[in-house]
Amino acid sequence: MITVVTAPTIRAVTLEEARQQLRLDAHDEDMLLAAHLDAAQAELERLADLRLCEQTLAMVLEAWADEITVPVRPVTIAAITYTATGGLTVTLPEAAYVARARHGFVRIRPAAGTSWPTLAPDGQITITLSAGFAEGHPDLAIARAAILVKTASLFENREGAGCLAFDTLVNHLAARWV
Repeated sequence: MITVVTAPTIRAVTLEEARQQLRLDAHDEDMLLAAHLDAAQAELERLADLRLCEQTLAMVLEAWADEITVPVRPVTIAAITYTATGGLTVTLPEAAYVARARHGFVRIRPAAGTSWPTLAPDGQITITLSAGFAEGHPDLAIARAAILVKTASLFENREGAGCLAFDTLVNHLAARWV
């Protein structure tokens, strides 16, 4: 299970950028426009397993796997903690594990010649992740274009018509990470 520890402080696309896309001068529909922006970004992130804006996530596990796959991207490992025997929370040293991106997802395994430490009977593992694209990343530009297209479609077709351009861009983003 992945939870948000520190939520993003910004959207991938600003209200002003969306207003420009729609050629809106007035601010009277900003609440609706903001809701559409949030919905489009959330849908894109869900469909492509992405986190666009910088945020901190926590992935909680109940047992060690031979190889742990982080199901969102892009991420870096900030810390791995676990409940050791005796109930102490211990931070796993970076030298004790290897984290590599393979097929777009970060995979974590014990370092060569080591194994995962013993977990307390009711213990858990928490992997803290730094997620999100750096400004200027080419995939962020594609994601931003998809959000603008979807937001415009939602705004102009309030009955909820499909948006082929959005679907195409999302599929393109998902394929770039495979």
